[in-house]
Amino acid sequence: MDIGTSSIKAAMAEVHGQDVHLLGITEVPSFGLRKGSIIDIESTAKSIDNCLSELERLTGIEIYSALLGFSGVSISVVNNHAVIAVANPTYEITQEDKERVLNSARNLSLPLDKAIIQIIERQYIVDNYDGVKDPVGMVGSRLEAEVSIVVGAIAAIQNLQRSANRINLHVDNLMYTALLGAESVLTPSEMEMGVVLVDIGGGTTEVTHFEEGSVLQTSVLPIGGEYITKDLAIVLRTSMEEANRIKERHGVASPDMAKSDLMINVHNIQGKDAREVSQQVIAEIISARVIEMTELIYAELKQFQCLNRMPGGIVLTGGGAELVGFADIMEEYISVPVRLGLPENMKGLPTDFNRPQNAVVLGGILYSARQRAVKHEDTSRIFGLIDRITYWLKDLFR
Repeated sequence: MDIGTSSIKAAMAEVHGQDVHLLGITEVPSFGLRKGSIIDIESTAKSIDNCLSELERLTGIEIYSALLGFSGVSISVVNNHAVIAVANPTYEITQEDKERVLNSARNLSLPLDKAIIQIIERQYIVDNYDGVKDPVGMVGSRLEAEVSIVVGAIAAIQNLQRSANRINLHVDNLMYTALLGAESVLTPSEMEMGVVLVDIGGGTTEVTHFEEGSVLQTSVLPIGGEYITKDLAIVLRTSMEEANRIKERHGVASPDMAKSDLMINVHNIQGKDAREVSQQVIAEIISARVIEMTELIYAELKQFQCLNRMPGGIVLTGGGAELVGFADIMEEYISVPVRLGLPENMKGLPTDFNRPQNAVVLGGILYSARQRAVKHEDTSRIFGLIDRITYWLKDLFR
């Protein structure tokens, strides 16, 4: 599930080995959230329940648990490093050694209102040899771990958990939405060389720098697609729903892209009377906010000091990225390549679902499928070992 400010999305898939077959996606309006944070638990719980009920009707399968993706301005990433001495007399690194170094890396001095959401293993270093992805089974006397730790406000995490508890939904996992979006839209080579993912949601925009295969830095800006919609509603003196319809159907990111002779009907706040406004005027209103948002994103990139460390450029995703011309404006302003982030890492996706707004929810499916494959592999390895021991014992007492 993607718990967003303006909408909540849920997706379900069937996994057969390496094959992931999408069963359905549902989307409902989101109530009770502002800029990614829950301000009304009851309303949020009802929105989540409505979304899951729609998915149950669509698939015919009852839902008891889910992975939840969420964002919020309290989220940040802390990079940490830990070192331990290998305890094994033979110096073979065990799973216990790996867990010890990760536990050591978790030891952060955090403010009382912050908590760790998840830990991302960037690399291990064995006796000064870096770039190790999994040290278990290697030989060495010194084991180091470099990790990225996603931190968020305790209140935000607890409010999301409580919203899920209200409808008896078990939370399998809680993940930062930018990491789920990366699963579906970024390529391994982009993440290795250096790339920035900009996910424009309804109330927030996540700016995340990936390098050497994992996240290095991230920040959440308190602006999103609703920032543009609200301006349209105020200037055109119409409702938010009507402003959003106009933005989605006729909106462009620059007046240069608009047709001056194209006139659009705009209803008043009551939805009764209508007047005609040119696409040019609408584009001018949108353009001011698009430039402002791009300036804020550029400021974050300068803060990250990554403008010269992103050969993959910028990948623009999320519902806000679907505004015609947004990627072009950003590319021109920041002077780096910008491409639209479609969830193309999910093979065989129907065209209707292959949209930036579905990047996070489909990324959650891919992440869950990959985690299940890892668990299955570990289980198979354990049962294989038991089979070999059983065979050895039988042979011993034959």
